[in-house]
Amino acid sequence: MSVEPTDYVARLRAQAGDPGREEALRRDRKVRRLRIGLAAGAGVLLLGGLGFWLADVTGERPPYEPYGAAALQEDSWPLEWPYTGDMPFRNSPASGWAEGADGIYVPAPTASGGLTAQEITAVLEDVKALLVGTNVAEDTLAGAEPASALALLGPGGADEAVRKDLVTRFDPEEAYLDESGIRTRGTMAYGVSEAGELVVRVDYAFVYPLVRAEEGHEVLPGSPEVARVAVRRQFTVTSKGGKLVLGAYASEVANHDCAAPRDGYLHPLFAEGRWKAARAAGRTQVAQADLYDPERVLANGPGHCVTPSGT
Repeated sequence: MSVEPTDYVARLRAQAGDPGREEALRRDRKVRRLRIGLAAGAGVLLLGGLGFWLADVTGERPPYEPYGAAALQEDSWPLEWPYTGDMPFRNSPASGWAEGADGIYVPAPTASGGLTAQEITAVLEDVKALLVGTNVAEDTLAGAEPASALALLGPGGADEAVRKDLVTRFDPEEAYLDESGIRTRGTMAYGVSEAGELVVRVDYAFVYPLVRAEEGHEVLPGSPEVARVAVRRQFTVTSKGGKLVLGAYASEVANHDCAAPRDGYLHPLFAEGRWKAARAAGRTQVAQADLYDPERVLANGPGHCVTPSGT
């Protein structure tokens, strides 16, 4: 139904004379201003977070302190920022590796040099048990001595320093393994010597995500800081009389505090320590080591503490 012009004008005049109209308009203007203010505030917070980030990059603030972290997705954080329990393997090649013992592959054996496939399998399984017991087992990582694993080793061969270096342990009062677990990758190969003994060559890397035992070190609410320690081991063992005899041996550990006391534990470097170690290495022109390079041959000897190109 159409509205007569006279009726429309009369209604406008009536609304204009309504004492509540001005109050309604005032409330409407207030709501609009509030919405505009909230939208502007959100923009300021986002720009502020990005500003903090830029301040980090320019050196005005320590680059390892994640100012404005909530304004950015963690996978976009700068390399210097801490790793967290939400993304413990951020920016790490190890993120796609197998977990724990699943990453230690025993090659399929074939009869060789007078040894049966079953005899070779038994030795290879002992080598895997040695690796698991000394580098993966939860009790060992929490500070226990892997007695059963070390019992697989026979007398002779490597000295006591090498035997101790075979074991990866962390001080439970300092740090513990994050629930995301270890990442493992490497190779195991074997051959038969002229003496008819089975020789096994091992090259494995282990990456450990660790959380401080002391509470209160959260990067974001509910997300504790995580440090990654990488360990790589290259060695040979020869099967003699049902035991494994260590031969050539080399190992490296990265993101461990090289200045820490030699107390049988690895001491992880968290974001601040990691950044300071990299700066110190740069000042002294220490070369960075790539523990992820599968072709790299380590320098002989145990416990080389290196500055990593990444963990």
